[in-house]
Amino acid sequence: MEHSINFWELLELGKIKVTLLNKDYTFKSFDCGNADLNDFLISDSKVYLKYLRYTTTLIETDSQIIAYYSLANDLLSISDRQDFADEMEDSKSKIDFEFWEKFLNQKMYPAAKIGRLAVDKNFQDQGIGTFLIRSLVQSFIKRNKTGCQFITVDAINDNSQRTIRFYEKNGFKLLTMNDVCKESRQMYKSLLEYIDLENV
Repeated sequence: MEHSINFWELLELGKIKVTLLNKDYTFKSFDCGNADLNDFLISDSKVYLKYLRYTTTLIETDSQIIAYYSLANDLLSISDRQDFADEMEDSKSKIDFEFWEKFLNQKMYPAAKIGRLAVDKNFQDQGIGTFLIRSLVQSFIKRNKTGCQFITVDAINDNSQRTIRFYEKNGFKLLTMNDVCKESRQMYKSLLEYIDLENV
């Protein structure tokens, strides 16, 4: 029965692999229940890869794609400095006193954008999205190849608010109130609170 498939059992059995999308990849079965996210993966992800817009990473078995996410470089622009300073309190203890003021006075902050993140319907509500967010945080902290202080996302803003709640649960904050009525809300997550001070 399809809905009894368990991501964590497959992971433990070594039946899951992580694949970086390339031009020769042959797509497998995938349906997350959102036509736009499905269509991006099948129709657009290779085009975006070719023109250096997004990289896409697939979580898959031999027979199907379990989840995917696409990343791009981004810049986080802050308009309300005081609100931002208040929300960065969790990270303040990880930032040297001399750097804190410079940090708050930056106009732009280097970031990585989650352009798309989706989980196949048969694997939803198993914590896979949270697992992917945590894995991304660790990859930026441990193997960062460029400056990256934040992860950003434009979260789908529909009646259910499911996507926004998911990102909030994973430590993302809303960037502005100016997009309340728009199709997506800008959100961001600080990576600085994960810095291991002993290894800096």
